[in-house]
Amino acid sequence: MNKCKNCGVQLRDPVPVCPLCKCIVEQGEGEEPSRIYPYLDAERGIKKMQLAMNIYLFAAIAAEAILCVINFMMDGPARWLILIAAFLAYGFITLKVSIQMHTGYRLKMILQTLLGVAVLFVIDLETGFGGWSLNYVLPAAYILVDVTIIILMLVNNRNWQSYIPLQILDIVFCIIPFALYHFRIVTNLIVPLIAMVIAGLTFAGTLIVGGQRARSELYRRFHV
Repeated sequence: MNKCKNCGVQLRDPVPVCPLCKCIVEQGEGEEPSRIYPYLDAERGIKKMQLAMNIYLFAAIAAEAILCVINFMMDGPARWLILIAAFLAYGFITLKVSIQMHTGYRLKMILQTLLGVAVLFVIDLETGFGGWSLNYVLPAAYILVDVTIIILMLVNNRNWQSYIPLQILDIVFCIIPFALYHFRIVTNLIVPLIAMVIAGLTFAGTLIVGGQRARSELYRRFHV
């Protein structure tokens, strides 16, 4: 039975890397272990969370429908209904990403950050679109991702090189405000420029400090 060198769990399936920490697993056979991935208790917890997600979806739809009826009877503006729907949708999608997506926490972190920015963009749009969501919130989210990456690299120092693709993805995302500036959707490039510089310095620092190990990771993933 395979065993992960990093987190110590043993795996029933003959996989080359650990599904928890993405480290290389040891090949071997032995007696039935007490710590097996996936854990049965975790599976029960996931089923309970899926039930909670279904209940949340039903409650959100019912709440939005009731608010629509109330708004129609009071002849109120529809703007606040759109904002509430955006918050409810954000909560549901966050639950869905956290529970049902069989991806690593890195991708989930990116998706949830972008979802948060999307909700704030809807708020900006529905309140007259002052542009603050794209001029400041979007690049600030990129900076937050960079800071998070640095913290995760320090915490998970045995597998720090696995965060290099996430750094490259963040640099690509940093280009978006500059593209929107060309179409005059973004009007202020100060914060986007700061975000781009921080993302570039984070990536360059990883390559310099990481040395051969960082370059090997680039070659393994991108053949460069």
